[in-house]
Amino acid sequence: MGRSVSAEDGHPGGAERWLSIHDELLRAMAHAVSNRLATISAVASLLEAGGTADARLLEGLRTEAERLEGLLPPLRQLPRREEAGLEPLLITDALDGAQRLVAEHPQMHGRAVAVVATGDVLPVWAEPTAVVHAACVALLAVARRGAGDLEVGLETVGDEVRLTVRARGAGGSAEGWGEAAAFTPDARAIDWLLAGSAGRAIVSADHCALALPTLPASRRRG
Repeated sequence: MGRSVSAEDGHPGGAERWLSIHDELLRAMAHAVSNRLATISAVASLLEAGGTADARLLEGLRTEAERLEGLLPPLRQLPRREEAGLEPLLITDALDGAQRLVAEHPQMHGRAVAVVATGDVLPVWAEPTAVVHAACVALLAVARRGAGDLEVGLETVGDEVRLTVRARGAGGSAEGWGEAAAFTPDARAIDWLLAGSAGRAIVSADHCALALPTLPASRRRG
């Protein structure tokens, strides 16, 4: 069973933990932008010096420009929007946004992320950017614990939708993972990010998860 880190527990240090992760993401994306620009600049210098613009060179230039453009959507999702309101949200959309945000992070290099949806995963009622950020925290929390690919489970449990990140192949076993307390700083960050969306973190020795109320449950509560 996972240990819920609920609002009653409080989440001291949650904001600080998120800001630390935010800075890691910003540095990683700045590094990626720098690499793309350096390649484009090198090709431009070659052409300026009279180099031949063959098809392979032009294709490489086009590829780098596309990669640079592809960094813009996640960069726009990095700031936290204090004024943002709650809205219906598919958790798969938030996960897609989180995967784009963490893609350049050193802890995610070379890792595949398998997404496994169980049953009917209902929409949630939440602040979209906060959920994207919370999913980033969960992905990186597990990625820091060891090498290998990740698995993200999505399911509706009662009145909640849960997004659970664990090492792929862990099979629910906590052997070798230590204590659930290792995830506490990340759990507090998730709690802090999702406080306005009535969300919470759930951690155990081998996984880090976030839970949000389903859209029907939120409407019933009115």
